[in-house]
Amino acid sequence: RIAHRSDIGVLTTFQETTITTTMNTLKICLCVLLLISSSGAQNYDDYDDGGGYGNQEYAQDNLYHDYAMKQQDKEVGAPAGFGWGKIMIGTGVGWFLGGKFHSNRKEKKLNEKFKQDQKELYTQYYNDVYSLQQQNAELVNALEQMGVKLR
Repeated sequence: RIAHRSDIGVLTTFQETTITTTMNTLKICLCVLLLISSSGAQNYDDYDDGGGYGNQEYAQDNLYHDYAMKQQDKEVGAPAGFGWGKIMIGTGVGWFLGGKFHSNRKEKKLNEKFKQDQKELYTQYYNDVYSLQQQNAELVNALEQMGVKLR
């Protein structure tokens, strides 16, 4: 069928989606193809045994060997791990210091409460004694007015 001028440039949404999906798929395939072609075997002619770094004579370097020996000596001479003894000692010291701290706080609170209770008790005692002395004085006055001598 020959396209009329009115059909050109008018696409349905389904056609647009299909074209977009196809283009995206082609782009991904092109990227994968470029990656595969660029990651092919590379030529390392500079590093063969005939030239370059392959035939240079290096003096034997014992730097790593010395380091490894020192590390091994440290491991052999070091105590085995942190140890449960240190953990238990640390726990005991922490428990003791925490108990000391918290007991001192509690002691201060109890002392304040005890002093307050003692002050209230002494105040009540003095008030009771004073009221009893006043009551005794009133009774003595009442008896003297009736004519009874007590002393």
